[in-house]
Amino acid sequence: MSSKSLFFRFLVFIFALFLFSGFILPAHYNIPYPAPLGPQFDPDIKKTNITEIDNYQPDLILIGDSVLYEGIDPALLTEELGVRSYSLAVAGSGTASWYLVMKNVILEAEYHPKYIVILFRNTMLTVPQYRTTGRYFELLDDFAGKNESLVTQLAFINEMSPLERFAERYVPIYSARLEIRQDLDNLIRYTPASIFGCNRNCTDDAVDSIFGREMDPVALNQMMEDAASTLFASKELDFDKQIDASFLPYMIQLAQRNNIELIFVRTKFFGPRPSKLAQYTASLDAYLTTQKDVYLIDYSDDPLVKDEYYKDSLHMNPYGQHEFTKIFADNLKRIIK
Repeated sequence: MSSKSLFFRFLVFIFALFLFSGFILPAHYNIPYPAPLGPQFDPDIKKTNITEIDNYQPDLILIGDSVLYEGIDPALLTEELGVRSYSLAVAGSGTASWYLVMKNVILEAEYHPKYIVILFRNTMLTVPQYRTTGRYFELLDDFAGKNESLVTQLAFINEMSPLERFAERYVPIYSARLEIRQDLDNLIRYTPASIFGCNRNCTDDAVDSIFGREMDPVALNQMMEDAASTLFASKELDFDKQIDASFLPYMIQLAQRNNIELIFVRTKFFGPRPSKLAQYTASLDAYLTTQKDVYLIDYSDDPLVKDEYYKDSLHMNPYGQHEFTKIFADNLKRIIK
């Protein structure tokens, strides 16, 4: 058989595969055709935090990722400040999640705080796609309603090339890739165990007992360094180009429209810093100073925040959390009236 004939058959097979997938996959996964750009969010929003805010009625709400959870003790902060503090720390979150937390949780509660504090580091405030895909998508979806056009545009569509946008809409085998991967993962995970009488719960317990109880600190630090490399990409260090395509202006607008004072807290990070980070930081600081009822507290080079407070390049140990909370409370007293 000639090479031309083989190539022709290959093309026919590919065409048939795409034609078949065009009919089967949208129906199987309940995906419209053409598929909409960006992810489909579950319309249910976690209500637990809304209820807690209404019941506790905090004067100050803190938003952040695991750095907030490990770094600030809200009970001690309440004691030091004399005002009720509530921590809404979402491990693994980024600004897309923080924007949704503000819009769909804090501002959906009947009681609104006087202050919102947001802990960040490096370029996080202007990298809208940071921590929105893969396993992080589930965190984002917890706080998203059915129609989140701004999040879809800034965190997903803006990051797609023209070819990706075409494939997302018109190539079902591509637009359904996450669902297909999940099915394949389940097939590999559960089918072999079922042969030996181990059901899904049995398999999950076995996997968790092997992989879920220990964390290699070296591997954890490497993951954090990899994340830092995303934040330090060349385009992310250009503040002027990133600001209008980020969630930062919208978060400020949400606070201003609801008469909430917004306090940004830059935390310390141990690791190499690219040369352009200094210019980025200066531009961000200048931008924040022009915003009404917006404040910045910077601990990135604060000598009071000691190395001994940290257990890794980002997270504090219990002693560090206690000491830093008191330092932070002293700084907040200059802002809180």
